[in-house]
Amino acid sequence: MKTRRSLMWLEKKMSVLHAFDGSLLKYVDATRGVKKKAKNLEVNTSRILKLDSNENFFISAEDLNVLLKEVVEELDLRLYDPEGVVELNEALGRYVGVSSECITASSGSEQLIDLIVNLFLEKGDNVISIVPSFFAYEKRVALKEALFLGVPLNGNLSLNIEAILKKATPRTRLVFVCSPNNPTGNQFEWSEVEALADEVSSILVLDEAYAEFADYSVASSAVKRRNVIVLRTFSKAFGLAGMRFGYAVAHPDLALALSSTIPYTLSTVTAKFVVKLLSHIDIIKKSIEMAKVERERLIESLRSIKGVKVFDSEANFVTFKPYKNADRVYRGLFERGIIIKNLGNLPIIGCCLRATVGLPHMNEQFLNTLKLILEDG
Repeated sequence: MKTRRSLMWLEKKMSVLHAFDGSLLKYVDATRGVKKKAKNLEVNTSRILKLDSNENFFISAEDLNVLLKEVVEELDLRLYDPEGVVELNEALGRYVGVSSECITASSGSEQLIDLIVNLFLEKGDNVISIVPSFFAYEKRVALKEALFLGVPLNGNLSLNIEAILKKATPRTRLVFVCSPNNPTGNQFEWSEVEALADEVSSILVLDEAYAEFADYSVASSAVKRRNVIVLRTFSKAFGLAGMRFGYAVAHPDLALALSSTIPYTLSTVTAKFVVKLLSHIDIIKKSIEMAKVERERLIESLRSIKGVKVFDSEANFVTFKPYKNADRVYRGLFERGIIIKNLGNLPIIGCCLRATVGLPHMNEQFLNTLKLILEDG
């Protein structure tokens, strides 16, 4: 008699995958929700402000499009171009100040997070991360059926190294530290991170997605250590959120291990465009300086509003805590066509909201609307 096959394992796995709440779809839903609300209120959708994803508005879209057009005209898209990745790694190495052997390029730093989790974790292992921090670490670890251990920052938002070391076990394979940290905005000293790397028998993954907006990067120092991987992205400072490009910087042995297993998912267009953009680095540096000036103005303006606690930031966003109901403030902005990030009730910092540093006129619209909402109670 033929045994009836069972797909219970598939149903169980699908249930886990369906519960994954870390995709781009929720951002799409948020944007659609605001557009629908704007239509109902007869508000021009062109006036909707999207300040929830930490994109860089200070780079000219026209400048990027001109460079992209040049790249496309130079390419034969019918062909594979493995040499393009070599050229890309050399350009990135020059930018970071390390050997090209220390670079692993990918289609976004989140792909690298996924790759690292899949390569180094097995069922029963555990991962430590500071909290609050970037949600993707916990989401990816859960898919691997490993244990995620969150260690809260100290009250002054510094690393609690002692608590991290107490959580570490022989099955701890990864330690995630985001610096500058999303959502607290503060950057950690390399001496602290280095001391932590010395003590753990794990890979320390240092996520520097916002490093260009901070005072420094530790990537060139990190490559001297065999158990540190630094993640970088072009979605923030370089204004390429729509292109999806990220890279890892690590000791040559560790970088080779990553590069040997990463899927061939980086397009020739992306590789060539990144090289070309790096040859116009002054465009990027100028936009970063403008963003940093506007960031400080935004922080000062928020601090002038009664009933708001504002956190310092070394990134291109500002996190703040309204003393009134944060959900109500978020909805009030949403209903007026302004999308920011509702962070919910987080460890250490509580119920907070996060706003991208936009162009001056964007920030003015956001600030004026926020004042009205808080005044209305």
